[in-house]
Amino acid sequence: MSTIIKGLFAILLVTLCSSNLALGQGYDPLQIYGHVHVIIDGEAKALPGASVFWAGTNTGTTTDTNGRFDTYTVRSTDLLVVSFTGYLTDTVKYNGQELDITLRSGVDLETVDIVSRETGTSHSVMDALNIQTITQTELRKAACCNLSESFETNASIDASFTDAVTGTRQIKMLGLSGRYSQILKDNIPNVRGLATTYGLSYIPGDWIDNIHISKGAGSVTSGFESITGEINVAIKDADTEEKTNLNIYGNQGGRMELNANSKWKVSEAWRTILLAHAEINDTRMDRNNDGFMDNPLKRDFVIRNQWKFQAPKHWEGQYAINFLKQHHQSGQLDFEPENITQLWGMHLDSDRLELSGKTGYVFDDAWVSSIGSQFSFDHYDMQLNAGNKRYSGEQNTFRANLLYNTKLGCAKKGLTVGLTALQDNFTSALDSLDLSRSETVLGVYGEFTWKPSPAFSAIVGMRGDQHNLFGFMYSPRLHMRYLLSEDLSAKAAIGRGYRTVNPVMDNLGLLASNRAWNVETPIYQESGWNAGLNLTYAFRLDYREASLAIDAYRTQFDNMAVVDFETPGAVHIYALSGQSYSNTAQAEFSWEMMRRTDIRLAYRYTDAQTDYESGQLVNPFNPNHRGFLNLSYETKKNDKDAQWKCDATVQFIGDQRMPDRFADESGSVTVSRNNSPRFVQVHGQLTRIFKKGLQCYIGIENASDYRLQEPILGASQPFSQTFDASQVYGPVFGRMTYLGLRWTLY
Repeated sequence: MSTIIKGLFAILLVTLCSSNLALGQGYDPLQIYGHVHVIIDGEAKALPGASVFWAGTNTGTTTDTNGRFDTYTVRSTDLLVVSFTGYLTDTVKYNGQELDITLRSGVDLETVDIVSRETGTSHSVMDALNIQTITQTELRKAACCNLSESFETNASIDASFTDAVTGTRQIKMLGLSGRYSQILKDNIPNVRGLATTYGLSYIPGDWIDNIHISKGAGSVTSGFESITGEINVAIKDADTEEKTNLNIYGNQGGRMELNANSKWKVSEAWRTILLAHAEINDTRMDRNNDGFMDNPLKRDFVIRNQWKFQAPKHWEGQYAINFLKQHHQSGQLDFEPENITQLWGMHLDSDRLELSGKTGYVFDDAWVSSIGSQFSFDHYDMQLNAGNKRYSGEQNTFRANLLYNTKLGCAKKGLTVGLTALQDNFTSALDSLDLSRSETVLGVYGEFTWKPSPAFSAIVGMRGDQHNLFGFMYSPRLHMRYLLSEDLSAKAAIGRGYRTVNPVMDNLGLLASNRAWNVETPIYQESGWNAGLNLTYAFRLDYREASLAIDAYRTQFDNMAVVDFETPGAVHIYALSGQSYSNTAQAEFSWEMMRRTDIRLAYRYTDAQTDYESGQLVNPFNPNHRGFLNLSYETKKNDKDAQWKCDATVQFIGDQRMPDRFADESGSVTVSRNNSPRFVQVHGQLTRIFKKGLQCYIGIENASDYRLQEPILGASQPFSQTFDASQVYGPVFGRMTYLGLRWTLY
């Protein structure tokens, strides 16, 4: 650990221990308790996840799995606003007693007409973690066909293509590859191992209920693999508002998609939901006349069935099965898998089976205690041919997590302790390079939450894991929040994470070339520290809601597998000797500038550098400056809930350092490209809602038609050393229009 990070960690600990010197000054709030429920089939049911906020402020909380909540009074009001999607918002007055609140279904509008707008993205002021929530409202501002395409309107996550052949997208967070962010599906680690890159496309966008983005090292309860942050994707479950949903999508590149889901109530205790996804593209296109397909041919099918159990008292559970069948081919225009020796192409076949289960028991005790378990199994088989290279991979992963949570008899404190077991078996090879390994990890963790007052809260976590290959790993995590006022929150965080390198799948885009691979560290573990500060201010500007979020983070690696492709025609992977770091600073402003008109502006600066064998260099394909603008407008709803919605996003991408490249197809000379040019991308979408549950949308991506002039180097000699489709810094496919239809039965 660097001296800087040690010093920051010490400062945070001192602040934590001494903070109550200032906590008792000024206004002395009272702690209040309550319960939120709804009536289903004449029976009262607890409502978890309901928002409970003081009117006119951003102070509040959400209900737990039993519909309970606790918060503190504020000076400015005694009115609590309680809301949940699909139910009528209620406002109740606090009278000094414990509150019991019943929300009514949103379809009952005979006597009450409430007009409200759901925020598409929001920053948490009250949570100690720096969490940004993306709802379905935000996801529907763009095509959002899968998770990798869900961040077009988000300023914190960058999405780009890995290469100019496969059409595969990758994400970046805090200036580093998405592999350093832990991606969870329903709080279970999911996009990892062999699925590090392709796994983002395995989660259809229409299945997503919401996404929680947590910058910095995440909670120890999720495991040890978070370095730059956590992205938790909540999938629609059997309690979703919609009974049946259908989404049809098509674009000018020949891509067609069908998404459907439907839920049933099987009994008083059991509900189930079935989700299906199909994506097909059989159209061969070559708009830039380089002899290669602009988009890969695809036949992807995913199906998911989830069951939810809710006993009248104590017990609850969620169990799911997920199956994927994937077939992709790309490359030269006439490429077929059987003629791979004559024409350059990539051919992928994958099968994936996922099983998961979560079971919980809530005790009737004064400590508000519960015990829970998470189990998951993942079988993944992949066969990938890229030109003359052959990659085969098989992954079998079993994970078990047992945890106990208690409030310790006091709403100001909470404790979670648990045990984790992880078994990863990988059988994989790139040509003659054997990358197989077997990992067994046993871990124990504890996380203490302390809320001595409404102004201050802290989450202190520690986990220790014993790894059969790499020995003992310790992962301390600390998150703190202090309310400078009811609307201004300051947060600090520091933590450590680990991950095992997957040399080929971590760098999938480099297979779109004829580079020679030299992997010195086929079995290697990376580790790094992350520290950050955040200020979130929620206020009113011209009588309308606005917010400003400013944060700065530093990621420093102790151990890292350096992926060095600075030499044309080669990729060299070796252990870091020196330092590798990423510094980022971001400011994001949101404002309802006019009625039903929102604007979101953001700017981010990134300084990411690594010590290569040739010396310290700025990380390639990583812009120092990035700007973002999103505008949203919607018309007023009529009596049938019909309206228009218009969304536009502008992204500014600064110059990026480019590695050396061959000057021509002779392969005898290399030339430095220095930096890429700056460019702007514009996306837009128009949505027509005909009535509640029926809407169509038409959109355009990269409206300015900016694209690389030569996305594939050496395209005329694809089996030569100079062929390289991996040096991609911007759009490859140019302007793309799309059309879709959504139909929902509530």
